[in-house]
Parts: sequence; C-alpha cells; structure tokens
Amino acid sequence: MHNLRDIEVDFIESDLKSQGIVSEDLRDDLLDHICCIIEEEKQEEDDFYEYYHRILPRFFKKELSEIQIETNNLLKFKNFYIMKKIMNYSGAATVVLTIFGALFKSFHLQGAGILIILGGFSFSIIYLPLLIILKLKDEESKIDKLVHSFGLILAIFLSAGVLFKIMSWPLANNLMFYSTLLFTFIFVPVYFITRFRHPEKKFNTTVNSVLMIAVGGIFYSMFDMSYSKRYEQLMVEDHIYMHEGAEKLRASNERLLLNESANTISAELHFKSEAINAKIEELAAYITENKTTANLIQLSNGLDEKVNSYNLQVAELNMPELTQIEMRPFERLNEVNTILAMKVLARTQQQLAVNENCYLTKIIAHK
Repeated sequence: MHNLRDIEVDFIESDLKSQGIVSEDLRDDLLDHICCIIEEEKQEEDDFYEYYHRILPRFFKKELSEIQIETNNLLKFKNFYIMKKIMNYSGAATVVLTIFGALFKSFHLQGAGILIILGGFSFSIIYLPLLIILKLKDEESKIDKLVHSFGLILAIFLSAGVLFKIMSWPLANNLMFYSTLLFTFIFVPVYFITRFRHPEKKFNTTVNSVLMIAVGGIFYSMFDMSYSKRYEQLMVEDHIYMHEGAEKLRASNERLLLNESANTISAELHFKSEAINAKIEELAAYITENKTTANLIQLSNGLDEKVNSYNLQVAELNMPELTQIEMRPFERLNEVNTILAMKVLARTQQQLAVNENCYLTKIIAHK
C-alpha cells in the first residue's frame, strides 16, 4: 500500500487538467478514483510517475479528454440516452409493423392499413427526427451535420409520400416526386463533394454515393413525367371513339323511348341516366377548360347520390345484361392526368347508354 504525498496529488491534478479535464467536479472525481487505485495497488518499489502513466489508459480509449467530451454531452443533452433508446424501439417497431402491414395487405387481411400507418408514423415522425437530433450531436463538422440532416429530412418526406401513396391519400405524388428529385440531384452531389475531399472517407463516400444515386435514379425513373406523343394521341382517339359511341347510343335510346312499348320504368331509368350524364358533362367541361383534374372531387359533389339511386334501380331490374356504375373511379379523378380522367368519364357515359339500350330493346322485343 502506498501513501500519496501532497506533491504527487498535485501532479495528478495538474496532469488531468493539461489533458483536457477542465471540469472541476469531474477532475476531482477522477483524482479521487486514481488516488484510490494507486494507494491500493502500487508497490513501494514502483516508481510513482511510471505507475501513474501505466494505469491512466484504464480511463479512456484514445485520449483522456474523451471523458470530458462525454460529460459535456451528458450535461448538455440530459435526455441523450433516453432519445437513443426511444429511437431504437421506434426502429424495431417500424420494421415489425411495416413487414406485417405489407403481408396483411398482400393477403387482403383486415388491419393492414392500420399497421402500415403505424409503421410509417413510427419511422417518419419518431425514428428519423430523433436520428437527426442525435446526428447533430456527433463530432463531425458543421457542414457534415447539415448535409446529413438535410438528407434525413428528405427521407422523412419520401417515407411520408410512400405511406400516403399506399393509403391513397392526397399529395402522395408531390411528396415522393420532390423529395426524390432533391435527394438525387442535390443531396447526393453535395454529400459526395463535401466528404470526398477527406482521404480517409473517400472509399466509403464513393460507395455510399453510388448506392444512393442508383436508388434515387430508380425512384425518379418510376415517376410518370409525361406520355409520348403517339401514346397521348392514341388515348385521345380512344376517348373520342367511346364518347361518339355513347352519343350514338343515347340518340338511339331517345328514339326507342318514343316507342309505345316503353314504360314508366324505362322513363325513370332514362331520367337517372341523364342526371349522371349531366354531371359528367360538367366535369368534362371543367377538364377541357382548365387542363387539370384539380378540384374534381369538389365538383363531383352529389354524384354519389345519383349513382347510388341509379344502381338501386339496376339491381331491382335484375337483368344480367345491366352493369352497375362504380363510384370508386370518380373518387380518384384528381389523382390521374386529364386524358385518363376524360377516358373514365367517357367509359361511364358509354356504360349508361349500353344499359339503357339493353333494357329498352328487351322490353320492346317482349311486347
């Protein structure tokens, strides 16, 4: 057992201060701990200074100042470990919820939407924001912190966009498109330029940049930017063909209604068909005038009631030749381009005309 002298204690305290332990409380704790070790373990024949430098590495991995840095982090960010633990739990929850949500959705099981929403919420609202906060506490340069934070923010918007897309919510395409655009053409180049200049980071920076640009490029290429002129022309011609066919059938139905065999039911069916047609013509006029499908959901208010009333009568007629009108395509008109929207409208008009024609020809034939 060795009894420390005042001069030795003063030396230890001075050395701790010179090696970066500037906090007085931390320095006193370390001093007390080191003195206890020396007094209990040092033999009298051992040289004090040599023995001191031999036991000092027990307290750090690279240098003693690590203890001061860690202490500063704990004092500055009191909830550091709590946030890290929450981030780990939210990451695990994201993986489990997303996998089971995807499986449930693939097999059309109940609860798929809830699982996917919870998984996306855990990832976008909890995991990634906490990762940004913790990343800002790293010992990297300010530029690296800003670049990584920017990338993680884009990841939040992209993951939210994917969630919105899966759940068929509005703004999904905008979130996915712009986050992918910024990630691929701004974040990755900035990431590469800011990190490639460091020799020790060149290899990892190159590998990460190649992977990110490949993933971002694949995502970007999946967006429907525009149609080829030929494809667009074919779509327009198809819409015109269906619309003209529907108009010819409607004119034929008008003539059949004048037949004395036509009854009250046929007149009622015709009235409900024309009510839906009038609403469709209003939507088509809006698309033609404004060249957009925005606000179509608001303009289609009241259409669901007309369609439901029409479908009830079709069901009561109990004719296999008649087909009910689906409301789902109208609910998603604002998510498609103008050409597809016009095609949906023309197809509905055609189906209305076909139904009415089938009913009228059948009752006339039976008379």
